[in-house]
Amino acid sequence: MRFFLVLPFALAIIGINSAYGYGEISASDFKIVDSLGEEINSPVVDQQLNLQTSLKNVSQNNVNWAYIVQVIDSDGATSDLNYATGSLVSNQTLTAALSWTPHASGTYKIQVLVWDNLRDIDPLAPISTFNITVT
Repeated sequence: MRFFLVLPFALAIIGINSAYGYGEISASDFKIVDSLGEEINSPVVDQQLNLQTSLKNVSQNNVNWAYIVQVIDSDGATSDLNYATGSLVSNQTLTAALSWTPHASGTYKIQVLVWDNLRDIDPLAPISTFNITVT
């Protein structure tokens, strides 16, 4: 009996995700780099960090996107929230990057979201989460 209750819920979630373009953008290869594009493995306080992700349009249509990065401190508070917008033609790939300068040492959670725009907030790719330690 439980199966029959869970199945409609699962199908509704799958239907919602595909209806709003979930999976039209592939977001991969998250890196923290400096202004020259060199990867930073041990970030330090007051160092400008560029949080970059490769975005690829895997659909057959042109896609508008909003690249959103939220940085959350160890207390669960949002330390930084930034975004960039653009569009990709079919099969186009680009590297999106947003800068952040940590002003305190500690452990941070970085969430990367790719939505269709900032108004409708329909996801185009799964949320990615990364943890970093700033010294």
